[in-house]
Amino acid sequence: MTLLRKYNVITMDIDLDGKLNTKELSGTEIHLLSNRDVVYVYVGEKKYYIGQTKNLLRRHQQHNSNSNKNFVMKNYDRLIVIYGKLIDKNLDYLEKRLITLFVTDNEKRKKQVVIDNRTMGNSSNYYQDVKELESLVICPLWEEELTRLGVTNNTKISTLKQRILAKYSPFMDLTDQQQAIIEQITINRNNYIIEGGSGTGKTVLMTNLVAQIFDKFNGTKKIGVVIKANWRENAKKIFKDYGINKNVQVGTWGSLLTSKQYFDYIIVDEAHRLPRFYGKLHPSELKYFNNKKDKNSLELLREFTSSLVLFYDRYQTIRPSDIPVYTYDNYILNNKFKKIVLKTQFRINIHDEGKTYTSDDYLKGIKYALQISNDNSFDHSLFRNNDKDSYFGFVNSISELFDYIERMDNLLQDSQNRVIAGYAREWLSKKDKDAYDWFEDDKKWRWNSTHENWINKKNSCEEIGSIHAVQGIDINCVGLIIGKDLTISNGKIIGLKDNYYDRNGKPIQEEYTEEQFTDFIKNIYYTLMTRGIDGIRIFIEDEKLRNYFISVLS
Repeated sequence: MTLLRKYNVITMDIDLDGKLNTKELSGTEIHLLSNRDVVYVYVGEKKYYIGQTKNLLRRHQQHNSNSNKNFVMKNYDRLIVIYGKLIDKNLDYLEKRLITLFVTDNEKRKKQVVIDNRTMGNSSNYYQDVKELESLVICPLWEEELTRLGVTNNTKISTLKQRILAKYSPFMDLTDQQQAIIEQITINRNNYIIEGGSGTGKTVLMTNLVAQIFDKFNGTKKIGVVIKANWRENAKKIFKDYGINKNVQVGTWGSLLTSKQYFDYIIVDEAHRLPRFYGKLHPSELKYFNNKKDKNSLELLREFTSSLVLFYDRYQTIRPSDIPVYTYDNYILNNKFKKIVLKTQFRINIHDEGKTYTSDDYLKGIKYALQISNDNSFDHSLFRNNDKDSYFGFVNSISELFDYIERMDNLLQDSQNRVIAGYAREWLSKKDKDAYDWFEDDKKWRWNSTHENWINKKNSCEEIGSIHAVQGIDINCVGLIIGKDLTISNGKIIGLKDNYYDRNGKPIQEEYTEEQFTDFIKNIYYTLMTRGIDGIRIFIEDEKLRNYFISVLS
């Protein structure tokens, strides 16, 4: 069955004096340009400009009068107008989607996408189901009309969706709760902690918060953004490519202190990884504490801002140098931070055929198996589905993990699938590029060759990613090795220091109990087990632990 078109496209040339050439249009088409909801794209040799309006002809006159400093008419020679049944009353959503697609499509800077700052704060009050808008407007518009008109580089939306600029776009369509949180922070200047588990949309919320603060105050507010090393370049690229760079400084917590600037806002992604004073901390961070052993980076950052916003997950503290959970709780309480809890799961996408279990069942199950939680009210059938396409499964070797990843690479178009592991091997290849770190029969693999942006490196599919390469990162399908740094004895899961090779992750003996060390290892595996969007396969090296997991889960 052929679907009826829910939109139409008009293209007009722009004369040298900025006037629209409407000679080819009918009287009805000219009339709608003054009386209809439309989304439009100005096209030039080096620039695009995307907008929306209810009166295109009047809006064009405004653009042509040079009243908007961001817009210079001589940069454009063509105007594309999209109108129709599904365009009406859905302008905000469609405009944001087109901005994201054009920015992502022009990642290599072939053309600049000029963004009207006012768009960032638009609330997407759309009246149509999002899936319908995507399938009946966005996909055919991009892959057919805009491609035919020669304004796209990548014709497939599925390819663009996998790119960082699309996944974390500050023009993302937010939930009501997410938008309410942003409005609360921008209206009521205060200190906030936004707490949510893995996959609850903390990083997307962070990029959109920065964008909307930037927009609301026209780039006049100084914003410091603290990002971990494995994602810092991505964050810089996102803010730069979307034009959010005036008075926005992206870096480490230490680099913000070094700048000696006072920020209107400091926003911290992965705030659970902020450090305290700790003897094994890297000298580049240790210096900021001036040998004050009772200090932590929360206190230091607060001295440089009137609004500190923390995105936090208490189950992702993975090193003894991370500020302990009890210290966090006391500091937040004593300093009257506003606490906001995120509960909606966005990352884990379980769609096993004919099954009713959900991502909440998965998260409850792995927390229960790791003895992080005593809540066993999860659907156990999730963990005993033997279908080869099911979300979860156990395997019996590292090789099987790579086989699974290879299968998913071919099965899921434009997906990123990787093998990852706990820090249960020495990183020999860090110093010796010819060395290998993981061995199984006649096969061998190396650890991740870099922490920063590892998943996008060419050889990452042949390597094994550590916690420091993948924390905070989305992966389509995961092959996970639970190493011998975790075992079980007398029914209790314990961490084994002798099999854990992160030197800076091993606590100083007199400062931490064995139980506290075990908590770090369990948190590492919880974090690794929550990276997968579409699926995960797990190989457990310790046989006793493997039998325990299978028994408890399935």
